[in-house]
Amino acid sequence: MIYNIAMPAARKNTNRIEKVNSLIQKLLGEIIHGYRDNLAGLVTISKVETSRDMKWTKVWISIVGGDDDKIFASLEKNLYHIQGELNRALTMKIVPRIQLALDTAPRYAQHINELIKKIHEEDEA
Repeated sequence: MIYNIAMPAARKNTNRIEKVNSLIQKLLGEIIHGYRDNLAGLVTISKVETSRDMKWTKVWISIVGGDDDKIFASLEKNLYHIQGELNRALTMKIVPRIQLALDTAPRYAQHINELIKKIHEEDEA
C-alpha cells in the first residue's frame, strides 16, 4: 500500500525584513543629519535590525571624527522627532519604533591604528 502524503508548498522567501532594513537605513541616513546639533563628525548608519513582527528596529549609529557621546546624546534627545519624520516618510501599515545603538567599531579601529602607528614610530627611533 502506497500513501501519498501531500507536502505543504515551501514558503517563498521574500526577504521582506531585509528590504525594510534597507529602506529604513536609507531614509534615516538622510533624516539624522538635521539632528546632529551642528556638532563636528561624520554620522552614518552602519546596520539596521528590524524585528520579525515589525514593531521595533535597532539602528546602529557609527560616528567618525567627532565626540561620539555628544552626537549620540543629541540624536537620542531628538529621537521623537526622528521617529516622526520616519513615520511620515514610510507608507507602511506598521512603522517600527526606533532604538538607537552606538557602533563602537570605528572608534576601536582608530585606536588600533594609533597603537600600530606608535609601535612603528618606536621601532624607527
